[in-house]
Amino acid sequence: MTIYSFETLPSTQRWLADKAAAGEVEIPCAVITEFQSDGIGSRNNRWIGKRGNFFASVAVKEADLPEDLPLTAVSIYFAWTMKKVLQDLGSEAWVKWPNDLYLKQRKIGGCITAKKGDLLIAGIGLNIVDAPRDFGVLDISMAPMQLLETFLKELEKKRPWKQIFSNYSLEFCKSRNFRTHSGDETVDLKDAVLQSDGTLMIGKRRIVSQR
Repeated sequence: MTIYSFETLPSTQRWLADKAAAGEVEIPCAVITEFQSDGIGSRNNRWIGKRGNFFASVAVKEADLPEDLPLTAVSIYFAWTMKKVLQDLGSEAWVKWPNDLYLKQRKIGGCITAKKGDLLIAGIGLNIVDAPRDFGVLDISMAPMQLLETFLKELEKKRPWKQIFSNYSLEFCKSRNFRTHSGDETVDLKDAVLQSDGTLMIGKRRIVSQR
């Protein structure tokens, strides 16, 4: 898979979406930058981090994802894949529903997935060397490019969603200590029940990840 590398970009996800739309990159591919000045965060927030942190995006065709992967679970799929890589390297990172990477009670990164036609573009940010106040830093040392290459190798294994869901559901209980957003509403996850398609049921209400 081709990896495009830059010293600085406003947003790896926007760069990749624009290049893919213009037919200027061959899919699948990834992009990484040493510094990102205007990254995409959850709920239209910006994800800004210090130089040396992990800022990358990957574009894959929907047909190249595991056949049993529901689109409602795509963000979980990419976030869990990164967590699996980090875990294999000795980290205690875990995935808070649906796509946030946490270390204990502090967020250390996240994954935002956008669907563009038959493409899925996942942007991933991770605090490797430094973090803003109230956020955490990864508990292992890892060069960003090495981490991206390892992540891409894990993606190539195309682990079935059934297998990922089985593992992810075991740690979902950690998410119940937090809240999430559904539109403009803040939702408590204390009584949430994880569904096999990655959505949540809270009472009679279904919560679907919008990212």
